Amino acid sequence: MIFTITKPPGWVFLIGLLAPCLLVLYWASVPFWYRAEILLVGVFVLGPLVLIYIGRLIAASLKGQAGGRPWRWLAAPLIVWVMLLSLVTDAPFQLRFAISLPEISLPEMEAYAATVKEQSRLDAPCEWVGLYRVCYSAPHYVDSEPVPGSAYLGTEEWVIDSNTGFLMVPHGEPEAETIDDEYRHVGGRWFGHHGWDNW
Repeated sequence: MIFTITKPPGWVFLIGLLAPCLLVLYWASVPFWYRAEILLVGVFVLGPLVLIYIGRLIAASLKGQAGGRPWRWLAAPLIVWVMLLSLVTDAPFQLRFAISLPEISLPEMEAYAATVKEQSRLDAPCEWVGLYRVCYSAPHYVDSEPVPGSAYLGTEEWVIDSNTGFLMVPHGEPEAETIDDEYRHVGGRWFGHHGWDNW
């Protein structure tokens, strides 16, 4: 058992570390992160894995075996640092949104929004718009009146049900934030939206 503890992390450990890191990056690829889920994975999955790694590194150092296979010892902290750097720079969202809304050609999200400017799609099946699953769309309403040329695209992620999406307004900014609604400018006429999650 001591021999195993002093060995550098194997592929099983590295894959076990990489999987929750990728999940965290996926949950951070929306306009408003799934903060509670990211925190739970960080505390109950990534935290114990980091402690196991540190314990193994200390045990290997005490036995004088930490110098062997340095790339295997460096892989785990590199995975964690790349995840943290990506979160700090908001890279998951920026990349996913940039692919979904390219500025070079006719944007798929803009084209989709054009079809819902004057009508709501409440019962339509979910469909992919860029890299986001849009399950609800409607014009943007201010004081119970639709804003001409606006479109709200309500998105869903696999397994998680959250009141998030994108809002396109023709000019200016959306209505002021309320206690239930947050907006984030994400580019051009587009804003990220987060509403009440029924908690």
